[in-house]
Amino acid sequence: MDEKSQKLEANVVNGQADNATSKCFATWLTTCAPMLETLPIPVCLMGLDGKLRWSNSALAELLGLENGSASGWSLCDHACSEDEKAACTRRCTKILSMEPAPATFRCSLTRADGRIVHTQTAWRYQRNQAQEIAGIVCVLSDITQNVLAQRAHKLESLGVLAGGVAHDFNNLLVGILGNAELAMMELLPESPARNHMRNIVTAAKRASDLVSQMLAYSGKGRFVIERIDLSAMVEEMLPLLQVSVSPNVVLRLDVASSIPAVEGDAAQIRQVVINLVTNASESMGDRSGVVHLSTGVMVCDRDYLKQTYLDDDLEEGNYCFFEVSDNGAGMPEETRSRIFDPFFTTKFTGRGLGLPAVLGIVRGHRGAIKVTTEPGKGTTFKVLLPAADEPAHKGKPLRETTEPPYAGNVHVLVVDDEPTVRSVACAMLEKLGCTVECASDGQEALELFEKAPESFDCVLLDLTMPRLDGEQTFLELRRIHKDVRVLLSSGYNEQSLMGRFAGKGLAGFIQKPYRLELLARKLKETIG
Repeated sequence: MDEKSQKLEANVVNGQADNATSKCFATWLTTCAPMLETLPIPVCLMGLDGKLRWSNSALAELLGLENGSASGWSLCDHACSEDEKAACTRRCTKILSMEPAPATFRCSLTRADGRIVHTQTAWRYQRNQAQEIAGIVCVLSDITQNVLAQRAHKLESLGVLAGGVAHDFNNLLVGILGNAELAMMELLPESPARNHMRNIVTAAKRASDLVSQMLAYSGKGRFVIERIDLSAMVEEMLPLLQVSVSPNVVLRLDVASSIPAVEGDAAQIRQVVINLVTNASESMGDRSGVVHLSTGVMVCDRDYLKQTYLDDDLEEGNYCFFEVSDNGAGMPEETRSRIFDPFFTTKFTGRGLGLPAVLGIVRGHRGAIKVTTEPGKGTTFKVLLPAADEPAHKGKPLRETTEPPYAGNVHVLVVDDEPTVRSVACAMLEKLGCTVECASDGQEALELFEKAPESFDCVLLDLTMPRLDGEQTFLELRRIHKDVRVLLSSGYNEQSLMGRFAGKGLAGFIQKPYRLELLARKLKETIG
């Protein structure tokens, strides 16, 4: 940096103004300020010290200033992060040194109430009578909604990518799990290979858990919907949560009584609670601290929902919530803005899937998350879920029973474009005593089905296929034979798909990756 630039940067940081500059400002304020004051567009005059010599009321409103003026403010000092402050200072220095600089630049500012506002600033020089640069006239535009929309679109795009990868990986897991189970059925009990096959099944199950996190991030995870009392759920989880926090952390519980139920997947919501409590505990580091877990119900209006993550046009109304707060390290803005980005993590050994998975689960439940944080003081996550009209069902949930494999001479048409899935599904069904025919896509399936539609007892139909997808194939199958029993198969969860098939006569759904026992049970439920 040359001597002139160093002097200008010192002016920006420390502040200097000569008499000619002061006269220039006085003239500008007399001639221009009255007209600019009436504009609804934020305008300000910045001196060489980086502080605002004048601003109109529109800028004061943008920055949340009650006195109606931002005079004396420094946009650089009120940038939302240290990186933003440094970048803002560099921009001002470059502009004042008359180096080539973009006509506009972006800056994220912290309002008086602590909220972040994203701006785009256009600038021009203000000169004194000697034609020396006296300051900068800035016109700011509030682009906060655009920035948030771009972030939402980014998350949505990444969610689609994660869901697609998880869907394809689930197809591979069908082949791994299915072939491993079939191989174990062929092995003698004393065979040394059985332990190796068990290890394959165990590894595949762990891979399936990882895929579930990816599907949760995409909002298409596996959900089993029931009515849930959040307070009762949290109380039941207390022993598990207490062992999830570090020994130097105290977990305090404050649950509301008689709150409405929410409709959701209990296992997924429990995972959200565990993730948030664990993160809160880890934010303490080696220090002692308190994690506070509470539940309640509140009315959320549009203004409140706009301040949350995942405000996908959520309806106003009653929302049940659970809130996890800590008095740990808190987060700077640059970290807070990225916590739900996939694979972003501040942990040395983290995969960065915890909070993105939380976001996906909440998205899948048509809920929202409000995050408040302050460096050195702690963080609060409030998860909002729509309140149901009826209370949660009381009593113990029914325990799943293990039934013997389905046995019967039934005719099944397997339709799947993935050769591995098609091969394993056919082998599983033959093991269950079924007669099986296979089709590699919807068009081939229709050609087989039309030859003898009443001979097929069930069609195991994949959803995502070329030429004709599962939905189109299903409708054509129903047109050919309205009483056909179709068992739909997909790597996505049932709730994300059933709306497309509601009232259309679908007999059942099975999610990939499935095992022999589940396939047998679903087949029995479908055929009756």
